[in-house]
Amino acid sequence: MSNREPQGSATINIHTNESSPLLPKPQSLQPDHKRREIIGLGYMTLSALGFSTMSLCVKLSGTSFPSFEIVFARSIIQTILSILGCAILKINPFGQPGVRKWLLFRGFVGTLGLCLFFYSITQLPLADATVVFFLGPAFTAILASIALGEPFSLFDGICALSCMIGVVLVSKPQFIFGGETPTDDTTEWKRLFAVFCALLGAMMSAVAYVTVRKIGRGAHFMVHVVYFGLVSIVISPIGMFLFQNPVMPQDSGEYGMLLLVGLTAFIGQCFLNQGLQMAPAGPGTLMRMNDVVFAFLFGIFILHEYPDIYSISGASIIVLMTSAMGIHKIYSHQKTNR
Repeated sequence: MSNREPQGSATINIHTNESSPLLPKPQSLQPDHKRREIIGLGYMTLSALGFSTMSLCVKLSGTSFPSFEIVFARSIIQTILSILGCAILKINPFGQPGVRKWLLFRGFVGTLGLCLFFYSITQLPLADATVVFFLGPAFTAILASIALGEPFSLFDGICALSCMIGVVLVSKPQFIFGGETPTDDTTEWKRLFAVFCALLGAMMSAVAYVTVRKIGRGAHFMVHVVYFGLVSIVISPIGMFLFQNPVMPQDSGEYGMLLLVGLTAFIGQCFLNQGLQMAPAGPGTLMRMNDVVFAFLFGIFILHEYPDIYSISGASIIVLMTSAMGIHKIYSHQKTNR
């Protein structure tokens, strides 16, 4: 809203420091490494399509089901499929002992981020919720500099600050922009709360991404999906009964929509976790831009949600600044390795 057991392929940084994966990895030849990165970027693009389709299904399901129930349905389907995948690939679904605590942590923060994102989708236009959640890469860059020792320059800081300006344009708070219906204060605060949830969800996704990078190839991507699903199955019912009222599906159409949420999420999750372990952070960020593109297309042509000039401007700023950060990281990495 990333696991793999087979060890292989090299990492960019071969020094032993905070950014090194928990389990050692052998070095590979440069041509193989380059090919691996290109495949990883393709996986990231496919993950964007999978997650955007999932978001569309969540938006359509949100008219019938509360957000935590949608998360719960997704988690059940995701867990079943991932365990079957592990069985087919002959992979231990619980991973290696040295990384299990990190896998649990990744599943926990990923689940929180997912619950927050799903709620924002049900309350906001699809494109707006996706754009705010897309701040995840900016938060990832900041967190990676703190937790993994990756560089974070003044340029990156300016881009991150500009992204926050983009969020303000997308959220359009009435105390800044005014409003045509000043009496509807409840609706305004509810909308701003949904924006805040999307923002917090983006922060949680950043923590999850950095954890995946930390684990590296210490766990098969399917194992990440298993942990994510299992943790979600535990957490989402708690939120569903504490904060919302569960609703039973009434017909095959509603069951089918929940099934699609789980299937598209599973596909997106597999491609994302695989891509995160194969693609460099900078180019991978650029590929995730497709989330926003797909969200706007789905919103306009399927949901008939037409963004105003503020949303378009804010989305453009966020996409451009996030892209600039990614390109800057690519350039900096190439310069360092010359």
